[in-house]
Amino acid sequence: RGICCIDEFDKMDEKARAILHEAMEQQTVSIAKAGIVCTLPARTTVVTAANPGKGSWDMSLSFAQNLKGVMSEALLSRFDVVFLMRDACSAREDLALSRHIVQRRLSSSWGADTRGA
Repeated sequence: RGICCIDEFDKMDEKARAILHEAMEQQTVSIAKAGIVCTLPARTTVVTAANPGKGSWDMSLSFAQNLKGVMSEALLSRFDVVFLMRDACSAREDLALSRHIVQRRLSSSWGADTRGA
């Protein structure tokens, strides 16, 4: 029992996804190495993060359609919870946030220099 965290799931190759599907569906992992073939139990929680197949989420499409080319419907069905995080594009809010971050970084850098001198 444990946890497996996978970021950039959309960039995994199909072979790796097939292995993950076996582990999630059958709760086993098959290994063939140095002439030894065995099947091991694999009871773990899998958490993944992926970008949509077309780069941005299309609200008019289903989860499966947005993840086409990233994750098969069979693999998607193995997850107990699917959570969507969307960035609602707003140039004004992005500009305000980036200015805030830069100002905070600059003020903390200057503060560190004056205290250390």
